[in-house]
Amino acid sequence: MSPTFPVPTRSAPLVARRTEYRPGLLVLTFAGEIDTLTLPILQRELAEPPPGTTVVNLSKVAFVGLAGARALAAAAELADQEGGRLVVVANSRTLARLFRITGLAAVLPMFASLSDALRELLSSGMQNAAG
Repeated sequence: MSPTFPVPTRSAPLVARRTEYRPGLLVLTFAGEIDTLTLPILQRELAEPPPGTTVVNLSKVAFVGLAGARALAAAAELADQEGGRLVVVANSRTLARLFRITGLAAVLPMFASLSDALRELLSSGMQNAAG
């Protein structure tokens, strides 16, 4: 008889926090998992990007499904069309691999930590490029 494994019936909750770091520089921090059940939370937070740069901090996200990667790509495209910019903080090898496989890494600038992202964005003046 083969072993049976429990099948997850619900995902970990996804929590979102918005922090305006400076005018024109918004940090969206997510914690939990991004899958089909929690995708609407991600989409809601990305739906109305402010002018300037939005940093999507995924350092506390354990899992991002393909639908989440697609939502991030769509948000990056929308930000670009509206003269803004979207960047991602992802410090896990799993997320970095997902972004490489899906091609998202070529579309979205990725940083290993929030401090790295903020330092780079503030030193280069990216947040003012669209504002």
